Amino acid sequence: MIAATLPLDDRVEADEILSIRGLRKSFPGVVALAGVDFDVRKGEVHALLGANGAGKSTLIKIVAGLYQRDSGNILLNGSPVAFADTAAAMRAGISVIYQDFALVPHLSVADNIFLGSETTKTPGVLDRRAMHAQARRLLDLVGASFPVTVLVSELGSGQRQMVEIAKALRGNARILILDEPTASLSHAESERLFGLIRKLAADGVGIVYVSHRLEEIAPLVQRVTVLRDGVSAGTFPIAHIDRSKIIQLITGHERGAAKRDRHVSGGRVSRQAAPALEISGLTRSGEFQDITLTLRKGEVVVLTGLVGSGRTELLETLFGLRQAEQGEIRMDGQIFAPKTPMQAIGAGLALIPEDRRGQGMSVVMPVYENMALPILSRFVARFGLSLSRQIAHAETLIGRLNIRPPDPRAVAGKLSGGNQQKVVLAKWLSTNATIFLFDEPTQGVDVGAKDEIYGLIDQLAAQGRTVLVVSSDLEEVLAIGDRVLAMHAGRIVAEFQAETISASRIVEAVTLGHQQ
Repeated sequence: MIAATLPLDDRVEADEILSIRGLRKSFPGVVALAGVDFDVRKGEVHALLGANGAGKSTLIKIVAGLYQRDSGNILLNGSPVAFADTAAAMRAGISVIYQDFALVPHLSVADNIFLGSETTKTPGVLDRRAMHAQARRLLDLVGASFPVTVLVSELGSGQRQMVEIAKALRGNARILILDEPTASLSHAESERLFGLIRKLAADGVGIVYVSHRLEEIAPLVQRVTVLRDGVSAGTFPIAHIDRSKIIQLITGHERGAAKRDRHVSGGRVSRQAAPALEISGLTRSGEFQDITLTLRKGEVVVLTGLVGSGRTELLETLFGLRQAEQGEIRMDGQIFAPKTPMQAIGAGLALIPEDRRGQGMSVVMPVYENMALPILSRFVARFGLSLSRQIAHAETLIGRLNIRPPDPRAVAGKLSGGNQQKVVLAKWLSTNATIFLFDEPTQGVDVGAKDEIYGLIDQLAAQGRTVLVVSSDLEEVLAIGDRVLAMHAGRIVAEFQAETISASRIVEAVTLGHQQ
């Protein structure tokens, strides 16, 4: 373990709200935390970083009262605490906003803010006027202008996050933990969130910021703590650590520059390679218009744009989840018009969706069953499906993709985000898919798992398969594509070759709809 760089006297003098010392937690067969030290100071933004499975989620859930620690000490304002449940932690001023928002879609904003702590006039009679007035005050604090009576289902991701933060402020949060807060936000929504975080910190709230997007860290946080394999790899003032050092601490090894050249031995894919998928004038009203592009065999094409630009809708149309109103799709030169995902799969397409838990896998099924789903006919035996063959198949893919834990019987929903994404990808690797559609493939995934997923994309291209990636991660966009297509308001407005691409030109295209 790498020792933290903060001197002891700095720690003693710091205005610590939360102090964790020697925290340990084990689950059957797994040591999640092996003596973690961590603290949060009044008015600071403290980044908590680490690979999937490093222990971040377990630490957060213990602090929030969802899990009970095996040993170690938790002090709140210098006094030992032990929260029996999440309600006790919230009463003490600790609030967690998870990546998957804990909101009820069909209730209003005000009802969600007061859910479980409603204000009443008399027993059984809600004081809606008081609740609406208080909800309005809380929304004003977070800079939200939408009505308190609107249904949460009608709000975007950024607006829902504001509701979550308003809920936390209603409980007079002194410590606010944000888990991957920008994972589903546009650039503009992220900037508004950063402004709100700075405002809350200025008001004395201690903020724990969990993220895999390292580019967000430097301008926002004061200190960084890295967890690796359930222990503290170090706590550092942000001014004393750079990105390469953070990555080294997270992964446990040195890492090269972000810019990659995946075709080191053979040069980039030839622009004369045979077309795999040709799209001409494809249109769905209100989603995308006049999409025309050609994807070649062995090529990785990245489609980028702001949230709502039509990227995901285009992928879902190619996969048969939506139907185009105009235009034509050709696959290997033949007209291709899938009416259902089954038709698309039969033609050789695979979709790795953005919502991996909701659309890409069954979270309640074991890993081996998830991996077998697209090819069940291969495991038919005399008396049903062969369990041993499914297990053997899963073990091969687990080894190939370095899935952790390496247990084919593990429940898929209990794996870390990066390993869940590998399970979703593994489903398709044994099919006859020749065209792979990835929607935000590394969202919520640590840097180590990112590199592994990029390597798998490289392998698919090297095998002559075609890859179309939707991504809003600018670093990823710059790193992985042979070509980059920028979308704005439902149209492709710019195309960049890998050798001429630049971050500024991409940002101009996706935000302005053209290049200056």
